[in-house]
Amino acid sequence: MGEGLPLLRVVADTLDSLGIALCVFDDADHTLLWNRSFIKFFPEHAGQVHAGEPYRANLRRFYQGRLAPDELPKIDQYIDSGVERHRNQQRPYAFEHRGVRLWVASLPVPGVGRIRIWQAHTSATDPQGPTILATSAIDGAALFDHVADGVVVTGADDRILWANASFVQLYSLPNRTAAVGAHLEWVYRTAWQGQEAQHQALFDAGLLTLSEHTHFTGSPFELPLPGARWSRVIGQRSPDGKGFWAHVDITVLKGQQQQLRDAERRARESEAILQEKSALLEATLSTMEQGVLMVNADRVVVVCNRRARELLNLPQSLMDSRPTLEALTDYQQAAGELVHVPEEVLTSVRNGDIFDRPYAYDRTRRDGQVVEIHNIPMAGGGVLRTYTDVTERRHAEARIRHVARHDGLTALVNREVFLESLAAACAAAEPGTGGFAVHFIDIDRFKPINDHYGHAIGDKVLARIAERMRTVARDGDVVARMGGDEFAVLQCRVEQSEQALGLAYRLLDDIARDMEIESHRLQVGASIGVAIYPSAGLDADTLLRNADIAMYAAKSHGRDCVRVYGAHDNPASVY
Repeated sequence: MGEGLPLLRVVADTLDSLGIALCVFDDADHTLLWNRSFIKFFPEHAGQVHAGEPYRANLRRFYQGRLAPDELPKIDQYIDSGVERHRNQQRPYAFEHRGVRLWVASLPVPGVGRIRIWQAHTSATDPQGPTILATSAIDGAALFDHVADGVVVTGADDRILWANASFVQLYSLPNRTAAVGAHLEWVYRTAWQGQEAQHQALFDAGLLTLSEHTHFTGSPFELPLPGARWSRVIGQRSPDGKGFWAHVDITVLKGQQQQLRDAERRARESEAILQEKSALLEATLSTMEQGVLMVNADRVVVVCNRRARELLNLPQSLMDSRPTLEALTDYQQAAGELVHVPEEVLTSVRNGDIFDRPYAYDRTRRDGQVVEIHNIPMAGGGVLRTYTDVTERRHAEARIRHVARHDGLTALVNREVFLESLAAACAAAEPGTGGFAVHFIDIDRFKPINDHYGHAIGDKVLARIAERMRTVARDGDVVARMGGDEFAVLQCRVEQSEQALGLAYRLLDDIARDMEIESHRLQVGASIGVAIYPSAGLDADTLLRNADIAMYAAKSHGRDCVRVYGAHDNPASVY
């Protein structure tokens, strides 16, 4: 443990710079160390967590702040489950805490115990979560193998022991193997190879900076790269001389900083540009599709372009009066434009916190328009805020999420979502609290319709069947198209088998009703297999398989009937 823990302290500090929380436990589940991001994600532990604290005590504090009063009597059950997950978790999972979606992994640390890692995640297009948590083991450096920033570990002789894929890409290396055993100086020279002569002064300055900071590790430094790119490097060393280096691509940030410096320079050259909003600046800003609002160090709004006025619903007369930030906030609040903004955000604005740090968030206007706001503090105490209409983008993202989880023909949830719901029902079920039922439905006499009338008519028949199934199902039930002419229903809150049978026969009757499609009077039937939790299985795979067995039993007995999966020597019994 003595050798692994110092390196993990370095890892913990470096993870802080990436906004990733870490907490380390020994083999007996006692707390060893944690970082600042852990307290940021879980403020309930501030001033409470301590070295040697059992993980169970940590969990108790966590659940006491999350559980509803009627759930608190079950807190020990939650704690037991949490400890079990901590010890045996193989893959990361996500949960919501204090309004933030977090991905968490529990990983073994040879010679130490286990480590838990939490990372905030907001991407709507990555259902697997952040890749930093996808590893199943940890050796200190392996944590960063898929981090977007470049990470490299050096030995006491300053030669590279390990580098992640992002580092290899950032410095244009052919592969990871090329980096191992080399000095950082060699990597930097390789990145510039063939271009250093064209930018000799820039190359020499970067090489000198790298050499100085390699020997005197501590403060962050910046390195110029070919193609007008820049890297920001943060380095720390462990007591045994190992170096841990994070290389962040700050090309975009440098561009933004240059833009801000240029704006400040222009303001200094002509104070009238800021005070009077000269015609030249107004003409430039008015053509932008992005709203721009600039507040000076005295909290006075000195720039507000046409697009910002539109997106914030601000009258020209108000802006001509050169309002303060507080006056602007008061006006918007009185106009009902801030009804969706949390009170803590408004308090933060009034307190002037927007001058302290950069951040971005979405604001939904009362008419439903979604505006993305970026806050960029400026040197000298001012702040630049940009406003972009992202309504269509957010709607498109929502549509993408919907398409990924729903059948395009029937609008029912797809097989993947149904299996997720079934697994969740199994996980949430408790002995003695009732059960639920899985109905597996195969449409009879559908193929002749497709063959005789064509697939277009067949598709409309399936859509009509889906509508009828939604009508029959209760609120809370999950209706899914599993593929082709197969459907499934997850029936919640089943106290007795008769309830499951009642739904199955209602489905059977509604599906069998005549339907008129493009002047064609058509009729289909269904074979329905039912599996009831817990008698027919305790997990999703077993329940679905047994419902399928019962469905085939229904088909073999003449179709247009219901079979319920039973036990003993007669697995598919008729009711």
